[in-house]
Amino acid sequence: MPRAVPFLQADIFTTRAFAGNPAGAVLDADGLSDADMGCIAAEMRLAGTCFVFRATRPDAAYRLHYRSPTREIPYSGHTTLGGVHALLEAGRLRPGEVTFETAIGLLPVTIEPRADATVMWLAPAVQSPRPLAAPLPPLLAALALAPEHLGRWAPPAMTADGDALLPLTALAPLQALRPDMPALAAFAAAHGLRGVCAVTRETVDAGSASHCRFFAPGFGIPEDIVTGSVHSPLALWLAEAGVVRLDGGHGAFTAEQGDTVGRPGRLRVEIEGGGTSAPRVRVGGSAVTVLSGTLRL
Repeated sequence: MPRAVPFLQADIFTTRAFAGNPAGAVLDADGLSDADMGCIAAEMRLAGTCFVFRATRPDAAYRLHYRSPTREIPYSGHTTLGGVHALLEAGRLRPGEVTFETAIGLLPVTIEPRADATVMWLAPAVQSPRPLAAPLPPLLAALALAPEHLGRWAPPAMTADGDALLPLTALAPLQALRPDMPALAAFAAAHGLRGVCAVTRETVDAGSASHCRFFAPGFGIPEDIVTGSVHSPLALWLAEAGVVRLDGGHGAFTAEQGDTVGRPGRLRVEIEGGGTSAPRVRVGGSAVTVLSGTLRL
């Protein structure tokens, strides 16, 4: 007999439909095999699909599992928010802090209702990016980025998730990027990279601090629309470069992504701590449901 499981698709890091980054969420995923989840994620063709399971430990509300169209993902910010949003829509969560079980450990999420929209805040453990060890010339060639458009306002770096952070001089060369995806995927595989995040301080909206594009062709994601996970270490990178100022150990800014592919996304980012204490970064966004129903397996 076919099995029916609830499915929801939402646009993340936006307050309007058909903007931001689409994410899928499968509720009641208990009983699905790895093969089932792989088939579902491939069928949906979304950058991320979140599968929601019963928690296996008492200090978590649910267990979340993430898939790209081609493989399992240890953590994905926008996909987490898709799962949280689906649970909210189903009446299974209330405002406040909720802890989820994930492959990277316990993940706290704060659900904050506001007058205009609910904001969901992610606060994963974060480490400052380290210097990028991979050679720059072949990476720039794979991105089709002229060396003179590599900015000097921050050093190229790599996050703990294996994402390269590259500073660009301005918005125009960022928008003009047309990477050679097979070459970029081969470079990433050779140097242990998950993806490449190109960043500029020049933004579309006045008041934003950064605009970026993120490429992960090795994960079946030629260009991710809005990448929540990269913005936690990116926030520390921007602060260390002086792009984001910390006042009394606190900083907040808006980050932009997705405009180049016609789906503007905006992330709210907050930094707390630093100095003698480990920094804490929160990345927040809203979500809009665009599709809901059941999958028949």
